[in-house]
Amino acid sequence: MGSLVAAVASYCDIKQRGGRWQVRIDDLDPPRTAPNACESILQTLNAHGLQSDLPIEYQSQHKGAYSRALKKLAARCFFCTCTRKQLAGFSVYPGTCRTNLAPSENASTRILVGANKISFHDLVLGNQDHDLAKEFGDFTIQRKDGLTSYNLATAVDDASAITHVIRGQDLYTTTSVQLHLMQLLGLTPPVYGHIPVLTYADGKKLSKQNFAPALNITSAVENLGNALIYLGMPLTVNHNWTVQQLLEWAINHWDIAKLPTKLRPFSANA
Repeated sequence: MGSLVAAVASYCDIKQRGGRWQVRIDDLDPPRTAPNACESILQTLNAHGLQSDLPIEYQSQHKGAYSRALKKLAARCFFCTCTRKQLAGFSVYPGTCRTNLAPSENASTRILVGANKISFHDLVLGNQDHDLAKEFGDFTIQRKDGLTSYNLATAVDDASAITHVIRGQDLYTTTSVQLHLMQLLGLTPPVYGHIPVLTYADGKKLSKQNFAPALNITSAVENLGNALIYLGMPLTVNHNWTVQQLLEWAINHWDIAKLPTKLRPFSANA
C-alpha cells in the first residue's frame, strides 16, 4: 500500500498538469533483484490503472550513460578502500582516501564534495537548504563491485527528460546529493515534491523488511480508494466505480498543496 500511495500521488500530480507519467524500474543491483519482481510491479500497476504513457525504462539498460557521467566527473573523484567497519564511527566520510587518485582493486569511487551548498524548492516541503560537506561528506558514485550508485544513476536519469518527480519523504535525503551531481554534469534538474510516507501506528515505514502485506490486485478499486483516503482526499469509495472512473475523480480533485503533513497510520482493515 505504501508504494501504491506514492505511485497514485505521482500519477495524479503529473496528469493534472497535463503531462505524461513514466514508469522506470530501478534495477541497478541484479544480485538483490528478486526473480519476477519487475513483472510483479508492472502487473500491480496495470491492475490499478497506472500505466506508463511512455516506454518503460530500466536503469540496468542505461550503463552507457552512467559510464559517460563517471568519466565527466573523473577530475573530481578519488578512490576509497575504507570498509564499513572503519567508517562506522563517523557521521560523514572523514576524507581518509582523498589522496588516492589512481583506480585500484576493491575501491569505491567517491566524489570530493567541498564547500557546496544546495537550495531547492519542494512542492510539498517548501524551500530547502543543505550543506553537503556537513550533512553528507564525500559520497560514493560507484561501488566497490563496479555497480553505479543509486544517486548517480538517478541523477542522470531524472535529468534526461523528466520535469517532475513526486516521491516519498523517505527519499528526501538523496535529493540534494542528486542535485549536486546534476550541477556538476551540466544537467537540468526536475521539480521535486516529497510526500509523507505511509507508516504503521508505531511510525515504522511500510516495507518488506517490516512485513507489509502485499496488495490483492483483485481488489484494485478498494485499494485505490484507500490510497486516496490515506492521501487526505475527500473520498467515499463507490464500489460500483471502475478503476478508470476512480482515477479520473482523483486527477480532477488532486491538489498537492492540500496533502496532510502526516498520513494517518496504515490499517490492514482500512
